[in-house]
Amino acid sequence: MEMLKRLFGSKEKQRRETYEIQSSKGVLKLWVEEDLQRDPDTKVEEFWIETIGVSEDARWLLVGRRHGILQFYDWKGRFHRLPARPPAQVVSEILFKEGFLALLAPPYLVVYRIEDPENPIKWKSFKLSQENIRPSAGLDIRRGVLAFGVVGNKVYTIDVATDLSFQTVDFRSTFSCPEVGEIKGIKILPSMKIFVSGTEGCAIYSMGGNLLKNLPYKPERAISLFGSKLVLGEGNKIVVLDVNTEQEVLRLDTPIKVSALDGDEQETFLFLADAEENSLGIVDLSSGQYLQTLEGFGYSVVKVSKDGSVYTSRMINLKEGKLYQLVKLGSNLLDFIYPKDRQEKLIKQAEKLYKDFVSSVEKAKSLSQLDGLKGLRELYSVDIPLRRIRELILQGEEFLRKRRLDLFLEDMQQKLRKKELSKEDLKKVEDWLNSAEGKEEIEILTKVKDQINTSLKSMLLEGVEVLKRSLQEREGSDIETLESHQEVKDFRILLDKLPKELQLEGEKLLQKVLQEKIISYRLKRFRIENLKDKVLFGNEEFPKFDGQRRKLLWRLKTEEKLFINGKVFAKIVFEREDGIVLEPKRFSNLIPVEDLRSMPRWIRSYLRHLNGLFSHEFYRVPLFVSFEETPWFVQNLERFVSLIKDQLSFGEGILILEGDAGVGKNFLVEVFSALTNRPLYIVPCHSKMEKEDLTFTYEFDPKRGTKRVFSELVKALQTPGAVIYIDEINTLPPSLVKLFNPLFDYRRYLTLPTGEVIKARSDVILVGGMNPQHYLGVSELPQDVKSRADVMFVDYPPFEDQRGFFYPDEAIILKDYLSSLSDLNNEDFTYLWYAVVNGIETERGLELKTPKREQQVWLIFELLKITNAIRKAYRDYQSQKAEEPVEFVFSIRDTIRCARRLERYGSAKAAVIDTILPKVSSPLEREILRNIVESV
Repeated sequence: MEMLKRLFGSKEKQRRETYEIQSSKGVLKLWVEEDLQRDPDTKVEEFWIETIGVSEDARWLLVGRRHGILQFYDWKGRFHRLPARPPAQVVSEILFKEGFLALLAPPYLVVYRIEDPENPIKWKSFKLSQENIRPSAGLDIRRGVLAFGVVGNKVYTIDVATDLSFQTVDFRSTFSCPEVGEIKGIKILPSMKIFVSGTEGCAIYSMGGNLLKNLPYKPERAISLFGSKLVLGEGNKIVVLDVNTEQEVLRLDTPIKVSALDGDEQETFLFLADAEENSLGIVDLSSGQYLQTLEGFGYSVVKVSKDGSVYTSRMINLKEGKLYQLVKLGSNLLDFIYPKDRQEKLIKQAEKLYKDFVSSVEKAKSLSQLDGLKGLRELYSVDIPLRRIRELILQGEEFLRKRRLDLFLEDMQQKLRKKELSKEDLKKVEDWLNSAEGKEEIEILTKVKDQINTSLKSMLLEGVEVLKRSLQEREGSDIETLESHQEVKDFRILLDKLPKELQLEGEKLLQKVLQEKIISYRLKRFRIENLKDKVLFGNEEFPKFDGQRRKLLWRLKTEEKLFINGKVFAKIVFEREDGIVLEPKRFSNLIPVEDLRSMPRWIRSYLRHLNGLFSHEFYRVPLFVSFEETPWFVQNLERFVSLIKDQLSFGEGILILEGDAGVGKNFLVEVFSALTNRPLYIVPCHSKMEKEDLTFTYEFDPKRGTKRVFSELVKALQTPGAVIYIDEINTLPPSLVKLFNPLFDYRRYLTLPTGEVIKARSDVILVGGMNPQHYLGVSELPQDVKSRADVMFVDYPPFEDQRGFFYPDEAIILKDYLSSLSDLNNEDFTYLWYAVVNGIETERGLELKTPKREQQVWLIFELLKITNAIRKAYRDYQSQKAEEPVEFVFSIRDTIRCARRLERYGSAKAAVIDTILPKVSSPLEREILRNIVESV
């Protein structure tokens, strides 16, 4: 409390004091100003003031305190912040000059380019910090040349007018100053000579560094340059030099020890700051007289502004410690520069410009019209540092700001009514709030901000509903397809108009809408409908085979000839096309050969009877196949059926299924065959296959001798509606590929070694299967086959998409092996999966969710993560993307086997390790797989 009383008591005393000093030019008046805003940092006055800088237009004041603390004020005393704080503990020099603000902040030199004098935020800063160059003291700029002193008694000069990037610094000159000792101050003289002062003296150098003159003074930092006068403070005296003649023109003793000095532009008055006491000395330069010492302020620093303000410091000793307060003295210095009549004329001109400007602002109906007004710029043009003119400019800026705010608020209200808002409008309101003045203004802007946020949130929710409705009739089983729709693109355009928080919320809502669409679409779109005469595979329909059987003809065959009683008899049998043989029962099978020249009546009757009763081939009924109707499986069947229909329509080609072992290629064909009621023939291929394996072989019958036995392929080609699956077709030997060429093209026949041609029926379906061609040890599909084939890639069920969402397809296959999930149908399980794993909490999914089901869904999820990690490692090795040998194929059968044991083990990792690793023979591969399992 004592500290506060003394502080406020001191201020009250200064507030009442006005100083009048008689000089040769008239009465100089000084008084303490009260408009310096208090620094929000309550401890700042514990650090003394090192230096003060005032901008050339008297608009800005910058105070540097110990430990790099800066105080930045405008001419009205309002507190601001520099756009970038100097990276140092000390700011020893501050210089506003020629459109630059330069700071010496050892060991750095920081320069700001003052691009917009009214807006410090736009000032660009550059920092020089170079090895072996440590700026320390002394700083000046003239004609675009910046000079500064560094540790080691050296002066560096830089041309800042052309390049201020400091990426690569080209020094204009560098020179040493051993004559002055440690450098304390630098001034660039009008002749572009450099004056350097230090602890041992001072000297004048050329710009190139040549010593021109030693001077017998030690002013250190107490240096000021006024036109042609260089004023030095040395101890208890001041010296004035003529910079043109470099001769001393005045020497004056002072009652104070000078640490800093500064004066007005007209070289009328000089103000001296005491190095150790609160004393401010005043000198009449025009007469060379010391006028007066003002007690109570003037400690260590002083700076005179062009608007007549004098900035200095005072030290206060308290029990708690010392305080160093910044003091602003008002003065009538401008009266010595601008006569009263001129001041009145300038003020009158400014008031007229202000009145015209206010009228123009009031007439403006939009922000764009305000931007085009010139009145304020004209008012700036008469901006001399007269307080009344400055106040008019300030009033004009404030009036313009308020009018701009009114028009801005009107614009916002109009946009609110029309719902045409965007994040840019919200940003504008926030910018206004950041610079708002007064409680009422803050309340109005806060209310508008809330209204905009509410409106933008409403726009988002309306956009979501529109998107939902528009996607109802759209197709899309994956994110990429849905993202390509114009409705989704339009919604993303809407998101771009929203602020970041709403964008994130909107992105979550978008993903939820898209995933819900994928759920419902995949469930409805990829279904199998088994009708009476056809099967619907998604959008593809395929007729059921009617069970037609191949008609086989019987013929008379003589097997051997016998001689009985001098006659030649023939032994006859009846043989069907497929090789079945019958002997006549009611008649003897021995007939004289001569009777066969005209076939006996009973034989013709027997043949008619056989062709009527036993003329059809046995129908190979497709096996019943149990399968899960997952979207992935139905989608594969749909693609399969589409390509098969092309094959049947055009009567040529073969469909080849390419995919990993265990991915379900054979199963796909089996299900198709079973659902369409078609007989299935599987022809396994291998590299040592011979022609006889594909055509016929000879067998010896002890009763009837040698006979031909046709291959499954030959039989299948003649079987109505047959599905022929040629497995591992890419392993065919080159010698056999030519045999298949006419079968796979428009000819559709197989030539036997005897020259006979077996024509494939038009309703026969040809399918092949193979592993990916780019895998290690896998033969590439022969070009002859490739040119005649359609190739369809069959992948494992999808698991994770690019957005991090997980598909339930393979999980649907596994759910039946866990107790709490087996009673769910595919649709219910899908909604449960999306609710648990993907966080898409639909009403249906939440109804199905129980702790037990959730726990078992995560068990399946863990198993599938491991499964897909091993499958990826296998593919990477087989395609030579990775060097770790993984040759185990994690088939869907293996996944099912692991799923059966999930409840028993309670851990997917344990189930996989005990089920899969024993199948792997290589110790190295087992260890690799174990590491994959443990790391998932």
